[in-house]
Parts: sequence; structure tokens; C-alpha cells
Amino acid sequence: MEGKPLNVGGTGRANRRVLRVALAAGGAASILLSAVIAHGTACAEEHTDEGQAEHALKLRPYIHCDGFAGGVRGVALDHRPQTAEPWREVSFGNRSERVSVVDGYRVAYSYPRTLHFANLKAERSDPSRYAEDKQIVTRNLADMAKADGNTALTEFSHRDFSGQTLGKKDLSGTTLAITQIFSDEDSVIVTIYFMNQVPEMRRFQTHEEFIVLRDSFIRGYVECVARKKSIPPRQQH
Repeated sequence: MEGKPLNVGGTGRANRRVLRVALAAGGAASILLSAVIAHGTACAEEHTDEGQAEHALKLRPYIHCDGFAGGVRGVALDHRPQTAEPWREVSFGNRSERVSVVDGYRVAYSYPRTLHFANLKAERSDPSRYAEDKQIVTRNLADMAKADGNTALTEFSHRDFSGQTLGKKDLSGTTLAITQIFSDEDSVIVTIYFMNQVPEMRRFQTHEEFIVLRDSFIRGYVECVARKKSIPPRQQH
């Protein structure tokens, strides 16, 4: 049986009463739907906030170290935008791969009255992807070493950290070395770019002096991070 229009088969007052009931029911359903959506959004935001708080807590020891390696200082700190994609691309030759990044910071280091000595990135991988991410970046640096005969690749392990350094054999170009430090416990990958500058704006004058500063920086940074990780989070600064 086909439904009839509201103004057929009844009085105007009855029709208006039916219409008000229908509108009220529709309004209640709309309010209920809005409440469900709002609750779901709030839960999602709360979950996201909790995740970001955990990432920030894990990264804190990695971004507040300075004064080591003969007085190097952190002179700039940038937080990775929350709107950034949760990955970064690692490319070499014809190969391009993605490494997960759930949060990260960049720290620039300088000695007094000089230009930047090191640019450091501390990034946390998705814990479920960390092992794969570590393989990708480790293989990438090894491939770079094979392709450039003017570089040397070394590996190291200190405290609970492992790492590798790809360094040039002379003072040429803008980047003299790249170091990667891995924390399996925190799912954190630290990448350090050691920069070349004009002689009057750098702390070193020979390649040997640079190697000493570079290795002192790596050792001092790892020691600082390990020390800060042993301090309760609320007491870290």
C-alpha cells in the first residue's frame, strides 16, 4: 500500500502534530549521531595524544645533550611537524625506500664563534618497523661507501648503542661524515651529518683534527644519552 501525503486523510492539526513528532525523532537521531562522532573523535585524539607523549618521552634524552667534545653546544632545536608524513625516503642510485618516522627532532651543534659542526636528527621509528628500518639505512650507508672510493665505513658499539660512520678521507665537500646511531631499546635512529666550513669558521684545520673531534663528539653524545636515559623522566632536563 502506497503511503499518503500528510495533508491527505486527516485534519491540519493532526498533520502538524505528526510532522512535529517526525521532526523531533529526526532531531534526536541527529543529536545521537553527533554525540557518537564526537566521542569517537575524542577517543582518537586522546589515543594520538598518548602516542605522541610516549614518542616525545623516548626522544627526550637524545635532544638535550651539549657541552661535550670540548664544549660543543646545541644552538638550534626543531621539532618534526606533526603534519609530516610518518616516513622519510632513503634513496641511493635507482633505489628508493621508506623508513618509518613517528616523531623526530633536529639539533644543530656549533663550537663558539664557528659555523655548524654537526646537524643531528633523532627520529623514532614505528616499533613494529624498527628492525626493517635499521636494515634499510644500514644497507644504504654501506652502498654509499662502495660507490665512493674516497670514503671509509666503520662500525662501532658503545653502551647499549650500535652504529656506523661513513667518512671522507680528506676535507672536501660540504659533508665530511655521516654517522648513524641505533637504539634497539627505544626504536630510535640518530643520524649525524658532520659539516665542513671555511677554515676560519671551523674548529679544525686538518683532517686528523677533524677525526679527533668527530670521534669525540660521537663518544660524548652516546655517553650523555646513556646518562640521561638512566635518570627518571621527570628529572631530565
